Amino acid sequence: MVKRASITPHFSPRSFFEANRGNPVDLQVLELLNHRAFQFNSRRRFRESPVWRERISAACKDQRPVEIVVPVFCVVANPVKRLQSTVATAAEDVSLLHLGNLANLVSEVYAPGAVFHVVTDSTFYSMPFQVTSVEAQRYVSLLRARVAALELSASVRIHDMSDVLAEHGSAFYRRFEGRRQEFLNNAFADGISLDSYEGWLSSMKASMNTRDLSLSYDKLRDTFGAEGGSLSGALDERARNALAEYRALKAAAADLQWEERAFPGAIRATIHSKNIPVLGLRIYPEYKFRSTLLPYHGIGAISSSEETGRCVLKIEPEMFLCGDPEYTRVIDSQGKTLFYHRSSDQ
Repeated sequence: MVKRASITPHFSPRSFFEANRGNPVDLQVLELLNHRAFQFNSRRRFRESPVWRERISAACKDQRPVEIVVPVFCVVANPVKRLQSTVATAAEDVSLLHLGNLANLVSEVYAPGAVFHVVTDSTFYSMPFQVTSVEAQRYVSLLRARVAALELSASVRIHDMSDVLAEHGSAFYRRFEGRRQEFLNNAFADGISLDSYEGWLSSMKASMNTRDLSLSYDKLRDTFGAEGGSLSGALDERARNALAEYRALKAAAADLQWEERAFPGAIRATIHSKNIPVLGLRIYPEYKFRSTLLPYHGIGAISSSEETGRCVLKIEPEMFLCGDPEYTRVIDSQGKTLFYHRSSDQ
């Protein structure tokens, strides 16, 4: 099921290769990465930017793999999203296999293929998300173990954002402290709109670890439901401070241009919608199609059909699934939840 769920139904290799056979190799690689099955940001902006084709052309000229760098995978310990600790589950496997599948497609156009530099920000954002360094580091280790177990090491490489920035520690820390104070004093210091800030604040509130509050199911439902609850004010204040830290970390890293320092010449990918010419990477096949959450913002829900043979992965907050009689909880030998399964033939 996991392997079938990692194959995108939105891409026909035969149609793509027939349509692009006469194009230069570098353009074929660019159009493949920019295909709607893999890119959710503006395809026109990405195509028209001279930077990305130049970088692909340089890799082709040197006969080396095309490198793509994407920051993704973080520990989000909110108990509504994941009942157990955040570890690598079927959703992470589907995502890693999906990247491996895309790298293999690139190799059919251009023999050296592609390498995805997956930069996990698990330890980097552990402070605002209020998770321990042990949890964050364990997640990084488990992701690396899954890459090896899935035999993806040639095309998918896991990096720790904290390690990437460590050699620039002093410069980073100065920028972080300045940015944090700036955002604490004025949440709109960088020109963010009120709507954008409130949306970000809501997302932060739903991502923070609230296990220390030992909330009952009813209280969790009241607090994180549409109406909000008695804890809303306290959580808002916690979320504002956490968001200032999160934005300061993000801004300090951007100030240092970490991608260019660590991965010069790579294609920059993101998991967020942006108006700039950048590769909006569908981290799993249905991301930004049928599913809006990242793998670590919930648990995998896989629907399968014996009739068609298809399996589809969506991500849902686990509290939404655990009591649904249409879903069966699938666990490993240690009792860890891998995903929830639903047969679409029922």
